[in-house]
Amino acid sequence: MSDHQGEPNQDVSEALQAVVAKAYAAVAEPQSFVPLLNDLIEADAQMGGIGEAADMHFANAEAIFDKVYPLDEADYSSMLTHLETSLECDLAIDSQFRVITVNDRVFETGVEAESFAPEWLFDPARVKVEQARLRKAAVGDDRIFLRLFTDPEDDAGRWFSAYRVPYSGVHIIALQAVRLRWDEKSAEAFQRAFALTETEVALTKHLVRGGSTREFAELRGRSVGTARNQLKALQRKLAINSKEQLLLLYAGFIHSLDPPHEGDLEFEHECNFLYADPQGRMIAWEEHGDPQGKPVLYFHALEGPLFTPQVSEAARAAGLRIIAPWRPFYGETTGEKQGPQSPLLFADRLTAFLDHLGIDKCVALGTQAGTPFLAAFAQKHPERLHQAVAAGPFLPIVQSDDYRFLTTRQRTHFKISRVAPAFARVYMRAMLASMGTGEFYKFVEDYYDSCSRESATVQRPEVVRNFRKAANYVLPRGKMGPGDTMLNWSAQWGGLLEGLGDRLTLLLGEEDANTPTEFAQLSARRFGLSDPVVIEDAGSFLIEDQPDAVFKVVRGAFC
Repeated sequence: MSDHQGEPNQDVSEALQAVVAKAYAAVAEPQSFVPLLNDLIEADAQMGGIGEAADMHFANAEAIFDKVYPLDEADYSSMLTHLETSLECDLAIDSQFRVITVNDRVFETGVEAESFAPEWLFDPARVKVEQARLRKAAVGDDRIFLRLFTDPEDDAGRWFSAYRVPYSGVHIIALQAVRLRWDEKSAEAFQRAFALTETEVALTKHLVRGGSTREFAELRGRSVGTARNQLKALQRKLAINSKEQLLLLYAGFIHSLDPPHEGDLEFEHECNFLYADPQGRMIAWEEHGDPQGKPVLYFHALEGPLFTPQVSEAARAAGLRIIAPWRPFYGETTGEKQGPQSPLLFADRLTAFLDHLGIDKCVALGTQAGTPFLAAFAQKHPERLHQAVAAGPFLPIVQSDDYRFLTTRQRTHFKISRVAPAFARVYMRAMLASMGTGEFYKFVEDYYDSCSRESATVQRPEVVRNFRKAANYVLPRGKMGPGDTMLNWSAQWGGLLEGLGDRLTLLLGEEDANTPTEFAQLSARRFGLSDPVVIEDAGSFLIEDQPDAVFKVVRGAFC
């Protein structure tokens, strides 16, 4: 505990004293920080500005949180964004194949809760066999893999893992779409287990990442026939008959190395891409979409650069290679200085990073709290860009009148970050603590109060999975990444937008709660930017809501 702990000072107003006392008490229940936002705003109004009157106490409360809730000892695998989110899977059915819950992003039509699963869900030649396997999975501990069709017109199907989970006193079957990801350590075990050659491993890696045999042939300077013969030889070695069976075998092998506990969906994340510059500074990054596609440098939101399968597939279909660095202080990416200089410092590091990847020019794409970093890169290194695209951006609050565009809760968050940054930091620390205590949903529901579009997005199972993976990757390494995000998104960073003009495209969802259309139009006029493009049926999670529309604009931005 900090040595400057004590009772609130006498010169602090009575209202602020109450906030300070509650802040200390909230250490026992981090979620109780949520109502303190309103209390602090009231105290600020009563005092005509609280200044630094209670900074010592808020810093002390933050230090106590660090000791009581160490981030490197928490488990974020059960983090919830909504209290009623109890089944984290793409499809849940009982032993009679009655649907309990369904992810309508995977099964868009024809599969409804409280109805029986349609027969077209299964391979027509294996309906009885697959149903028997599912019934067996409902009473055993084994995880099985099977192919399901996602709508009546689906000819290819998708692979799913099936396992039992407890639900309302009984066991049911949860089905999760297999989301393949190449992992170097697991791949080494796969190579040893099946005595694969380097060429066979390279071919498997290419296919797992979504490539085709034709692309593999082109990359290696071979004929398509040679690549197909290599695939056939690999299939014979593994006693399988198709590329799909190869992918299923790989997925099953990876799962077998670390079999999940009942209902556990493996929320650990390991970043496979690391770059160290000559000064020893690290950049960790993710890749999504088409490995041979047009290069897109992505600046992520608060929750990190992990894409849901739908978004990654949309990028692949658009022919885009999404290169998504973790920002400073996130995960294994090192940082130099928190605050307003962070975006500019990071921008200068990215030129060597692009050189390392062999990329001369790219399109830069940013979203939400990544927008200041996008703008900084566009300002400092226009020679490396075809275009900058801000999709669902946060935009700076320049005048007090700008607050009228925001919802009540977001207005409160913005104001507190500016008038009481020490309180904002301890609030952020309480929120991080709640991710490990199961109460995170209270912070989410408070922030998105009255924002039905955003609330629905953050409750999607695939989005929640990425939140958990990002938390397990980032937070054990420290709180500075989210803290740096808070310091930048709420700052007055409008100078980074000055002079960008037509080089920056603003894309908005028509229901964006963070940046309503009227505010975006005002900001465009204020900073001399082009009029924003508004995309229908989307909120502030624009890339998640309408990935095809966003990537169409990005693809068209290449010269």
